[in-house]
Amino acid sequence: MIERISHFSYGVIGWLAEGLVNHMKDLKGSLEKAGIRVAPQAYISFMLFTGIIVLISGFTVTVVFLSLILRLPLLPVGLIIGGCVGVFGFGMAFILTYMLPSMVAGRRRSEVEVNLPFTLSFMSILSSAGLPPNRIFKALALLEERGQVGLAGEAKNILRDMEIFGIDLSTALKEAARRSPSKILAGVFEGMVSVIHAGGDLGKFFEEEARSLMRARRAMLKEFVDTLLMLAEVYMSLFIAFPLILLLLLAVMSFMGGGVILGLPPETFITLIVYVVVPVFGVLYLVMLNLITPRE
Repeated sequence: MIERISHFSYGVIGWLAEGLVNHMKDLKGSLEKAGIRVAPQAYISFMLFTGIIVLISGFTVTVVFLSLILRLPLLPVGLIIGGCVGVFGFGMAFILTYMLPSMVAGRRRSEVEVNLPFTLSFMSILSSAGLPPNRIFKALALLEERGQVGLAGEAKNILRDMEIFGIDLSTALKEAARRSPSKILAGVFEGMVSVIHAGGDLGKFFEEEARSLMRARRAMLKEFVDTLLMLAEVYMSLFIAFPLILLLLLAVMSFMGGGVILGLPPETFITLIVYVVVPVFGVLYLVMLNLITPRE
């Protein structure tokens, strides 16, 4: 989808994108790591095209809303506010589309690194059974097409380089390491090149790499469990014990006819704590847990 829109955008406003390519030199690497097969000029055209559509839509909707619904004067209030909304929308759309390849690359990196120990174990079994590397990558490419464990499309790309473009295995692995979104996977590819050149045992190499990654994953999960235990203690103290003590103190103040706090009676503070403070901090706590939880 992005590839088609990018090519269409380049045909429409490609001349605008040519001058921005030199100012976005890191975009090419991000596109390769994200697996988006589009030239930087075409993708910049997509960014500009998306921004222009958002600008026109934001301006039109805002002007119509202000003039027809709120009955504000079209000149100059409606046009000024509409222009500001349109420019803001253009900037947001441009930034989000610029960040999109990096976000896609991050998702691919997580997918690769979560499945990599199991993928390497599978590759070790195939290599120990006597299959050559090209047959191993063909098997992985088949798994990737079925949506099963794989290398997030890298096996298919390596197979394409060898069978269609006629590139030798070492060069294909080096290219895959260069465009890989995961440094760990890039290290595996580079290690494969070294083992192949040295005439080593690829099966043993895959097995050792899989064991090393599994040890690292177990250590990471243990550290995560320790972090969860610490956060559970913080939650018990800040979100259960402290609000209860505070509510008890405020209830006693209200019962004894205590004055006001920051201009508000204790009853109002009790309502705010129960219905606003505790729920809001609880949601923020859940969001934080979601951010630090390892993805499976």
